[in-house]
Amino acid sequence: MTGAAERFYERVHALGGAHPQITSVGKAHRYFSVVESLRTRPQQTVCELGFGGHSLLNILSPFVREYHIIDIVDCAAGKILPDNVRTYCGNLDNPFPFQDGQFDSVIAMMVVEHLYDPFHAMAEIARICRPGGTVIINLPNIAALKCRFSLLLGRMPVTSTKDWYEKRQWDGNHLHYFTVADTKRLAGLYGLRLETMHPVGQMVWLKRLRPHLFCHEISYIFRKDGA
Repeated sequence: MTGAAERFYERVHALGGAHPQITSVGKAHRYFSVVESLRTRPQQTVCELGFGGHSLLNILSPFVREYHIIDIVDCAAGKILPDNVRTYCGNLDNPFPFQDGQFDSVIAMMVVEHLYDPFHAMAEIARICRPGGTVIINLPNIAALKCRFSLLLGRMPVTSTKDWYEKRQWDGNHLHYFTVADTKRLAGLYGLRLETMHPVGQMVWLKRLRPHLFCHEISYIFRKDGA
C-alpha cells in the first residue's frame, strides 16, 4: 500500500478517535445481529474485518471458539486480549491472508464502503467463509428517505457523521454507496444469499416495514451457498 491509498487510510484512522466504551448491545445497535448470531450458534471460528473496539470484543469473544480480527492498524495496541482472539495487520484491498472456507462466520461492520473495490471485498469475504456459513455486513443505505430528501433539497446526502466537512473527511471517508437491491445483487455474485436484515437505530419496528426506505443503516445477514 503506497501513495494515495496509504495517505487515505492513515487519515481515516487519525480522525477516527478512540472506540466508544460499550457495556451492552441492544436491538438498536449495529452489532445486535452479530451478538444474536454468535449467541445462538456458539463455539464458531469467526473472522472480523476491521476492529470494532476492545469493549465490543469483550462482549463477542466469549461466544466463540476463535475470534480472528484483521485491520490495517495494530488492533491489539498493547492491550491484553482474550485468549481466543488472534489479530492481524493487513490491507483489505489486497487478498485476505486466510484459507478458503476457514471461518464459520465472517463479520464486516462499517468496512466495505471504505474499501476501493467492493467486488474484491465481497469475493474475498465469500472465499474465506465455509459453505453454509454466515456473513454479517453492515452498510449505509443511500436510498433511505433522508438521503433522498437531502438530494431533493440540493444537499449532499450524509451516510456517515454530520461534521464530516469540518473534519475534512469527505462523508466519513466513504468511497462507495449502497442500496438494498445492489447489496443483495453484489453478494449474490459470490454465492451469498440474504437471510434477513436488521435495521439499526431507533424505531426498529417502523424500519422493518420498508427497510429500503426507512433504514439509513442496515446489518445484512447472508448465508453462503453449500453444505
